[in-house]
Amino acid sequence: MKKLERSYIRQILDAINERTISFAGGLPNENLFPVKDLKVATNKVLENPLCLQYSKSQGVEGLREKIADIYTNKFDFPTNKDEILITTGSQQAFDIIAKTFLDKELYVQKPTYIGALSAYKVLDMDIKSFDDLDDLENKLNSTNGFYAMSDFTNPTGRVIDQKRREDVAKILNKKECYFIEDGAYSLIDFNGVIRKPISALYEKSFHMGSFSKIVAPGFRVGWIRAKKEYIDQMMVSKEAVDLHTSTFNQMILDEYMNEFDLFEHIKLVRKEYKSKMEYMAECFEKYIPSFEFKRPQGGMFIYGSFKEDSFELAKKH
Repeated sequence: MKKLERSYIRQILDAINERTISFAGGLPNENLFPVKDLKVATNKVLENPLCLQYSKSQGVEGLREKIADIYTNKFDFPTNKDEILITTGSQQAFDIIAKTFLDKELYVQKPTYIGALSAYKVLDMDIKSFDDLDDLENKLNSTNGFYAMSDFTNPTGRVIDQKRREDVAKILNKKECYFIEDGAYSLIDFNGVIRKPISALYEKSFHMGSFSKIVAPGFRVGWIRAKKEYIDQMMVSKEAVDLHTSTFNQMILDEYMNEFDLFEHIKLVRKEYKSKMEYMAECFEKYIPSFEFKRPQGGMFIYGSFKEDSFELAKKH
């Protein structure tokens, strides 16, 4: 019998209770969830019984249109609703893309998001890591894939700058591998900067996003942005998993964005997370001076190093 191991992220989260302040996972601050606005949207949605009905596998049309508008107007990446597939969180997006397009070999930058690694390992992917983007040209080819976060990588907080994005796109266009770009933190730059994705420079790509960090993770609503031909192919894998993402949750988010300004809420999220980052950084400098790190410019992580093995420390405590 095949032996599967649980995601370390889920084990971390299982250890959390109401008395815990956890620094281990990327857990959004529930005090920032727009609860009052979501109540208004939910009550409006419940007036329509279709909110509890089956819906299109690709996703609610109005929500797809709004996500497409974000790509066109915020990311400078022209997109229409037919190039958006709604998924049940980013974890499902990893699974759908891999099942539909990838063979066995996938390259990831080290370190990278452990949730992505878990999704690919279950599918028996041969995951290979590299330390520097300069190593890519000698590793990629038309039979493998490449997964990366361009903005505020989990867990390092690194950002790939514009020149390096163009360099990576040139390599991708030359090697013609599939590129999976995770944009979970792309809208949480503390200074409000929104960078053009590498995917906008390379057609054989998938750009992933989620409402988890910018609204609330409990909705489990994410998406994949790709050319329509790829979306049509992924629909087969999507329908084999869950037919469609929760109609109710999609319609609440769609109505929320009809009634309220999502980016005004994101401004608040950026401001609060920047304040928390600054305070935590000051505490590290004052109370744990042996912890070496750089202050991030966005995202949800401060990444650094101890002389001790931090993974061994985590297992002990």
